[in-house]
Amino acid sequence: MERGLYAAASAMVAQQTIQDVIAQNVANATTVGYKQDVPTFRSLTALELERLNGNSSQGVPIGELGTGVMPDRIYTDWSVGPIEQTGNPLDASLGQGLFFAVSTPAGERYTRAGNFRLDGQGNLYTAAGFPVLDDRGQPINVGRGPNVAIDRMGNVTVNNKPVARLRIVRIDPNFLQKQGDSLFALVGGPAPVQVNNPQVLPGTLEQSNVNVVTGLVDLIVVQRNYEMAQKAILTQDELLKQTTNNVGSVS
Repeated sequence: MERGLYAAASAMVAQQTIQDVIAQNVANATTVGYKQDVPTFRSLTALELERLNGNSSQGVPIGELGTGVMPDRIYTDWSVGPIEQTGNPLDASLGQGLFFAVSTPAGERYTRAGNFRLDGQGNLYTAAGFPVLDDRGQPINVGRGPNVAIDRMGNVTVNNKPVARLRIVRIDPNFLQKQGDSLFALVGGPAPVQVNNPQVLPGTLEQSNVNVVTGLVDLIVVQRNYEMAQKAILTQDELLKQTTNNVGSVS
């Protein structure tokens, strides 16, 4: 009977994990370049069940009894989000598997969010305030010229003349780790490969790949599953109490 308690408790933990992930995804549904998380789980040890065979000490295998699941890992869904036309000359989006390189206090980081901004000195920044890097790994500064834009080759232009080129790289996403602000850090794995023909889409932004409607429906399902597991624990607890009270009682 205790196994039932463990299985129900593990179900509650699993549903809580799913709820936390979905809530985080929905909260970032309007974050440019955001990639939703997906939780995975692994089974706890399954128990082998046997049926007694008469007076024989050898049981007959009849199957397994699962004892629940536990959170395993959370991975990132790298599918491309909807591409939105903005008309902003400093906005840009990339094909799948490509990333802009930016500078942070912790080192080079990578992002799919191409909503860039210029400060008063002509420095190009991300929306979160991190310097955008050129193809030499240096922060981009375009001076104070008019008509600054990004073209299809990833060049930053002033009056249609290239003055810098964005550092755009291809990275195996299996080695990327979320850092917040739509940034990713490379953790192990091969070095990023700079792409010379990145096929940038100027004047567009890749939106979050989170589907809000699906997320809200999933939250309802999770809450119901959590309540069912909670009721299962209460039922198991009541049965244990009755069993304990009845054992040894004289009728």
